Amino acid sequence: MTNPKDEYAKRGPLTNEEIQDMLDRASKIQNEYFKLRVRALIGILKKFGKRRVEISNLKITDLKVENDFLFITFTLRKKHKRGLFQYLKYLKKETPEGLNKPYPVLVAEWRTWRLTEEGSRYKEERRTKKVSVTDKYAKLILDYVAYLKEKYPKAQYVFPSGRTVFGQAYIVMDDRPLSGRQLLNLIKPLNRRVWLHLFREFLGKTIAEEDNTIQGVYRVKESLDLEQEETAWRYIRRFGVQEVKAET
Repeated sequence: MTNPKDEYAKRGPLTNEEIQDMLDRASKIQNEYFKLRVRALIGILKKFGKRRVEISNLKITDLKVENDFLFITFTLRKKHKRGLFQYLKYLKKETPEGLNKPYPVLVAEWRTWRLTEEGSRYKEERRTKKVSVTDKYAKLILDYVAYLKEKYPKAQYVFPSGRTVFGQAYIVMDDRPLSGRQLLNLIKPLNRRVWLHLFREFLGKTIAEEDNTIQGVYRVKESLDLEQEETAWRYIRRFGVQEVKAET
């Protein structure tokens, strides 16, 4: 979160108690669809710690139940900034005269260019996770998806976009998903000091506390679908607890 207020910047890691409290609050929502939807969102965040864009892009076809397991396939869209050589090739094609600038100027412009759409490329990967259908959070997801398929059978996304009409009726838009910001807005009424990334951090923290070995590093990396092992190491260093050998 960029430039967070003190109440956010100074808050501790997410806790199981906070998650349960959010579920309890969600259970009191009168609208059945809204209630099931936000509880399913919490279930996905809690079990998989996914980025909000990965949840937003989930389609109904990405979920299936087989052999008493719920399988969910996430689409990872990772941003890679292009290098200086790619920038020089871009200049040669678009504005060749720009290559005549001094090297320090080219480097400065390249760094700015990397922040643009042309200066980045996106790599998509598909990763499938599974969890037992008996898991309490999997049940939240399955209950919601069953309701969604029954009431809105044409919806293509797990969390389809929608709009309220005349302040009462809610119309689901079959071919558009909720944005990441809209997903955040679903959980804010349940706890204003919680944002989606905290669930991701919570999963990494849980693994690090269980296992602060090399194996734990790889578990964090695979669970969060991290690209760099160094990021996984940060979770281990921050949350891992080293057991000191007892002596008698």
